[in-house]
Amino acid sequence: MGEFLFILIYLSIMLLVIEIATMLFVATGLKKQIARYQVISMLTATGFTTDEASLIIDHPIRRKISATVILFGYFSLAVMISSIASLLSNDLRINNMLVFVGALFVILMILRSGKVKKFLVAKFEHELDEEYDLEDWPLKTALSLKEEDMVALVDIKEGSKYDSLRAEELIMKDADLHLLFIRRGDEILRKDLFNEKLQVGDKIMIFGEKDHIKKDFADMLSDSAK
Repeated sequence: MGEFLFILIYLSIMLLVIEIATMLFVATGLKKQIARYQVISMLTATGFTTDEASLIIDHPIRRKISATVILFGYFSLAVMISSIASLLSNDLRINNMLVFVGALFVILMILRSGKVKKFLVAKFEHELDEEYDLEDWPLKTALSLKEEDMVALVDIKEGSKYDSLRAEELIMKDADLHLLFIRRGDEILRKDLFNEKLQVGDKIMIFGEKDHIKKDFADMLSDSAK
């Protein structure tokens, strides 16, 4: 009976830690389903290298949270091993674990409070403003992109209708799209961007409405943006 109770308590601890870490990531602007998957990956040390992982790595505050989660994962593994040893010697401290579960549950309930959520969002945004230079911000945050927006690289390939045209002709009038720069070989062009004549091999960084970009530049997008 003691062994079964121990497993249930340990499982409860892990689930509570996952939910707490997920709530903290959500407060930084990450989607809940992405946050939960990444937290599970960190805790279990499975090391999934998905594109979503860059959302954690590229954000300074999320990196701090993820470091804590990873360390907890390794710590909990050590605790699990020592607890199994205690089980074998009949010296398991169930009461201490129940207190820990209760503490984690209280923390989770506090984080789910509407006022606390708003406080964390404001706190994280303030910390990003105060402690980090703009170049350290994730691109999505720096450009104030919405969920329906995206940043993409448009390739000017051989036979492209845009070859030799001015860059401004990439963007239709009234379209919510914007040019950031043109990468031409090792050179980055930013000055007088709209009047620059495009060449085969140019890569143009643009941002704006995701549906619009994928519709207008379907066969011109870099593979990672498709």
